[in-house]
Amino acid sequence: MFSAFARTGIPLLTVLMAICILSCGDVGPVGTPESQEIDAIEDALRAWRTAYETEDIDAYMSVFWADGFRYVSDMGTPDDTTDDVRFDDVREERESAVRVFALYQDIEIELEEPPEVELNAARDRAEVRVHYRIQGFVADGVSLEGGYTGWYAEGDNLFIFELRDGEWRISEWIDEAFSKERIEVSR
Repeated sequence: MFSAFARTGIPLLTVLMAICILSCGDVGPVGTPESQEIDAIEDALRAWRTAYETEDIDAYMSVFWADGFRYVSDMGTPDDTTDDVRFDDVREERESAVRVFALYQDIEIELEEPPEVELNAARDRAEVRVHYRIQGFVADGVSLEGGYTGWYAEGDNLFIFELRDGEWRISEWIDEAFSKERIEVSR
């Protein structure tokens, strides 16, 4: 065989290099989400943020699955469960959003990019972690208790997204809010 390559004038090393190069492939790590799945989840997360910022209650509610919805916030006090907020009915989330939209005229949410996305083996459920900063302002001439004209919160959200009928939506939301002290340290 080696003598055949020698007669054609093609060096054996060139042939071996060509075989190696042609046999290499660009394969992603096993178990990582496909870009389509990531894109769809990130689109849903952006829709959540945009709908809240624009105070569009119908668009906001469309990012959640009503069946099995759950929201939990420790309100920045993980060791004190007495102030926790829990909703097991998506209608409670709607009522909460309506109250916030009525009180605040300008809401801004910043999400750190990219979110951490971890899909289950069946690729129909994803845990999505994202750090957030949110602030809201009241209308001119109005103030909150203590004379404040707005509020600021920061923390980490864990969203559980589920794929149903080809659509990714939030079924569970765990808000791990930062305490006032932790916010001051992180700024």
